[in-house]
Formats: sequence, structure tokens, C-alpha cells
Amino acid sequence: MAGKPKRSTFRTRLEDMVTTLQSDIVTGKLQPGDFLPSELTLAEQFQLSKNSVRKGLELLLDQEMIEKAPRIGTRVVGTGRNEKLTLKFGYYPTLTLEANLLELVEKFQQQHPHIVVQMIPLSNSYFSQNVKEAMERDGLDLITLNTQNYETVTETGAVSDILEPLERKNSTYPFLSGPFTKDNHLYVQPFIFSPIVLCYNRDHFKEAALPEPDSSWSWNDVQKAALALTQKHDRIGILFHLQSINRWPLFLLQNKVVFERDQHGKLIFNNDNFRKAMQTSLGLFEGMNPDTVYMSENDSDAERFFLQQKTSMIVTSYYSLNHLRNAEFNYDIAPLPYSLEAKTQLLIIGLAVIKSSKQKEAAQAMLDFLVSNEAQLHIRKTTLTIPSVKTAAEWIGEETLARPSRFFMYRDIIPTFSFYTDMNVTFHELETMRHILKLYWARLDDFETVCRRLRDAY
Repeated sequence: MAGKPKRSTFRTRLEDMVTTLQSDIVTGKLQPGDFLPSELTLAEQFQLSKNSVRKGLELLLDQEMIEKAPRIGTRVVGTGRNEKLTLKFGYYPTLTLEANLLELVEKFQQQHPHIVVQMIPLSNSYFSQNVKEAMERDGLDLITLNTQNYETVTETGAVSDILEPLERKNSTYPFLSGPFTKDNHLYVQPFIFSPIVLCYNRDHFKEAALPEPDSSWSWNDVQKAALALTQKHDRIGILFHLQSINRWPLFLLQNKVVFERDQHGKLIFNNDNFRKAMQTSLGLFEGMNPDTVYMSENDSDAERFFLQQKTSMIVTSYYSLNHLRNAEFNYDIAPLPYSLEAKTQLLIIGLAVIKSSKQKEAAQAMLDFLVSNEAQLHIRKTTLTIPSVKTAAEWIGEETLARPSRFFMYRDIIPTFSFYTDMNVTFHELETMRHILKLYWARLDDFETVCRRLRDAY
């Protein structure tokens, strides 16, 4: 017959009960006015005697977190004498525009007045260091991650040692979780997403008596239209930041490029599909201003020129459409033109709880809020970004923003959504390629020379 449980076991269970109830109250899972489970239920849940449960509740009474309601039960009062806790949230600064993040954080803090959210903007250079060490050094609790930065995080160690596994949300689009899943565990909760699309000035097309782009357009069609729309010393037909990690790989995806590797694991470059992809990217700006390919320093430049009506078409994302909220002309979007097949790159930004966080419950509470229907619907109504929750993204009602007439087009092109990882290549390998391809796009290297440089680099 087993002996009686040790006193330390009872003490551990009692501490577990008290800590759990404190956490539920502090993080807002239990709100003021809510009633705690009965003493009997708590006794069964934590395998304690009713006397032990009462001792634990007395501690919460002393902290002014609960109160006894005679013949009714035990009611939550608030966070009591507990100090406010600080939640450190590492975020992409662009989200203040793309997701109205500051408004969402304010709403969260109104609902959880005991949690003070310290916003820590993350620069591009943040992910060029050992991210695990940086997150621990900065004491981050919650962080935003896109697919590229998630890959960088996982390169610093086992993802299970860096990020907390998360519960899958059935409310989100199912295709968003794949890139953030490892060994059947989800480590980043999808927050917002966007495919890359073509955006065009409808007034310019009307003036030139040109048909507007649709899903049948190839890059050849775009080039012909761009030449017709270009006006010397006034505007160019098409512009985008070709060197962006979210732009030039589109031509690889659309030309069915899947990189093979040799026996040493090095990438093999000299293949026909890779050649065709590079020729398409190089020839797109043929006949226009020769400096067009270098007119932009980053993705946002294209939206700025488009807003000034200095370009008629841009390759962009739903995220970047937010720069066009105050456009004083008619514009719309169309599926990305195709090469060998219709493909577009899918961009996803998600939320992750840091394994080393000392405020995991609060971090999870904020994550849950940001992917709640309330927050996701706020994104849908107040931005041009697509939220990850399907019902919020597809909400139909009175609009407060001017939207492209084809805003819901993304639902029709879901089968074309692709990731750079589909090409058997990593983010860092693509970055190395990009640096070497600069000379090719400047017409200072031919394709054979580029392939030789790429082989030497690997």
C-alpha cells in the first residue's frame, strides 16, 4: 500500500493552485465580477483537501484579488495589491500602418490595465545577430516574425528551445500555419498576410485606351502596356524594387525553378529554367528609362512614386496598399502576371511567445487578443491589410476606407500562393544570389559569368 503523500506534495499543489488563480486574474482570463470555481471543484482539480483550498483562497483575499460573497461564492475583485507587470513586445515598425498596431495595443491595455506593454521596434539589423541571445538580452516576451526572420531564429538553435509551442486556431486560414510548423508543433501564430500583386492606375490605362490587367496577363503583356504608358520626362510604365527578397524570386517561382544540390550540398545554378527566369527579370524594363531598375532603394519607393502618379504600374502587396489610402486617383489590383505558370509569393507576419519570457501568461493573453475576432476585425475595417482570421478577412459591411474594387481577389488566387522555400533554397542563399545578380541586372555581367560567380560563392 502506498504511503501518504508527503507534505511537500501538498505544498506544491497548493502553490500551483494559488499561482494559477493569480495568473488567470492578472492576465484577464478571470475578470472582475467573475466567480471562481467552487471549493469542491478546486479541491478536485488540484487534488487538495477543502481546508487546503481555503488556505490558498485566504492568501488571495489578503492580496485583495478576491472577495467572499456569502452563500454565493468567491468573486474576483481585480489584481489587488499586485504590482503591474511589464510585457516587452518586439514588433516591426511597419505594423503601425499595416495593422494599426498601436490602436490594438491600446485596446489590449484598456482590457488589461495591470499589464503595461513596452513596445520595442525591431530593425532589419536585429535579425543579423544571434537572435536567441538578442531576445534573451532584451528580455522580450512576445515578438512579431515573418517567414524569413523565423528561418533566421531557427538557425540559432532548436526552435523548441527558443519559442513556445502554440495552440492552432481553427479560425485562421489553414494555409498560413505551414511555414511556422516544426514536428507538428506551431511556433508562430499567423497575424496578417498578403500575396504579391500587380497594382495599376486606372486613369492612366483609360487615357491610353488600354485594357486593364487581368489574370490572363503575362509579363510580356505588362511590358507592352508599360511601353505604351511611359511618357518621357513624366512617368514610367512600371516600377518595383527588383532587388527585394519579395520581388525578384517571383520570376524563379513562376519559371518552376527548384534548385538541385551536388553531393556536397552546394546549389546547382546553370539550368534552363533559372536562365529563363533571369532573362524575364532583365528584359522587363527594356525600352524604358535605363535607370528604372535602380530608381528604388526599397519596396516603399514604388508606392511613393505611384502615389505621385510617376509610374502607372507597381508590383506590391496588400500591406503596402496602406500607403495609398489617400490616393486622389482611381487604382485597382490584379493577379501577378505569369511566366511559365501563375505563381505569387505569400507574405505572412505572425506572433510568437519567447521561451525565456518571465511573463508567458501575459504574452499569451496579448497574442490571443491580437488574433481575436475583435482585433482582426479592427484590422479589416481600418486598414487594407488581410487579417489571418477568415471570418474577419471576409467581413462585408459599410466600408470606412476606399478600397480597390478587386480587394477580395486574394481568395481567387490562393492556389497560386508560394514560398521561396518551395525552391529548395534558404533566405540567406537568396540574399547571396541577389548581391551577385546586381551586376547582371546592371548588364555588366552575362548569365554565364553570374553562374560562375554563384558557384564560387557557394
